[in-house]
Amino acid sequence: MNRPPFSPAAALSARQGLGISPQQVAEQLNACGVPADVSLVHAWESGEHRPAEHELIALADVLWCRTTDLMGIEEPRTLGEHRLARQFTTDRLARSIGMDPAQYEQAEQRDLWAGDERQTAALLRLLNLTPLQLARVVERPGPSRPELSTPPKPTLRRVRSR
Repeated sequence: MNRPPFSPAAALSARQGLGISPQQVAEQLNACGVPADVSLVHAWESGEHRPAEHELIALADVLWCRTTDLMGIEEPRTLGEHRLARQFTTDRLARSIGMDPAQYEQAEQRDLWAGDERQTAALLRLLNLTPLQLARVVERPGPSRPELSTPPKPTLRRVRSR
């Protein structure tokens, strides 16, 4: 099971900021369809255990914070972090863009995007990315580009005037 980055201190701070108990967090997670008990919430907050993706997304909802806050990051740097910032599980995003979940998961693991034009357009739209932002987090396979050499500087010649 995929375990994203997680900041126990951020989770504890968010919960305390809301003034709710670990028991209330567990109850709210259960209401969201994520099985949890107070010992699991304590394990997350102590750093003994990290939530799975679907647990992280639900926890962010329960604690009224961004998933990136709970991940302890300012800005997403990888395709997976961008996906989690928009609260998509791997499976849900893959299906939303029309890609096999295993193929999408490989793209994240390898930081190599191999989606077609339609999949790429859907990915950009759903993750609210520009093509340049996508290019910064993944490489797109394709024919190797020849090295661009600097063109020779033109030599200046004196032209005689008549």
